[in-house]
Amino acid sequence: MRLLCLHGGGTNNRIFELQTAALRYELGSKYSFEFVEGSILAPIAKDADSLAAADDEYFAYFHPLQPETLQTALQELHVYLVEEGPFDGVIAFSQGCGLAASYMMQHHTDIKVPLWKFAILFSGEPGEFVGDRGKGEDTDAIITIPTLHIWGARDTTNPTRNVLLDRQCCGRSKSSFVHQGGHEVPSSSKDVTEIAHLIRRLC
Repeated sequence: MRLLCLHGGGTNNRIFELQTAALRYELGSKYSFEFVEGSILAPIAKDADSLAAADDEYFAYFHPLQPETLQTALQELHVYLVEEGPFDGVIAFSQGCGLAASYMMQHHTDIKVPLWKFAILFSGEPGEFVGDRGKGEDTDAIITIPTLHIWGARDTTNPTRNVLLDRQCCGRSKSSFVHQGGHEVPSSSKDVTEIAHLIRRLC
């Protein structure tokens, strides 16, 4: 089971590997994880300080106030999926969820585009249409593949945007898990065990 991994903005692959280490261990060898680095240098995210290394650089996939950077990120993701895919699923955190959701929305009617079969979305940002494609289209329940939404009850970073992403996914094929932390990938043994169980049910 191949999973594409998309980190949060202002972090990097190394940090996302640390954030997901307990969950990846719990899921076991049936799953493989391929981390895709952002390409825009960015300041470190405030919730990533404890995982930062002295020589780290931090990246984003796109700039929230510059739609053209999202368009570029979607094109780069498409090329990666064509060249390195297929992937069974995507696991994403924060801005990585926004990129994954935007890609799913952009291509939701195009069966020729390579896409994963399910998505695991931590502290998610909603997807956006770019350019003229999808302009004016209702985005409620536009993402129809199975999704698992995980967020923290104490998330003060993007509490409302979690809800927007949840609304973009079809209710018949989504599930959710709320942990007692903040804007993070939970690492307590209880949370990790439950999330791993939900992922196995999802796929």
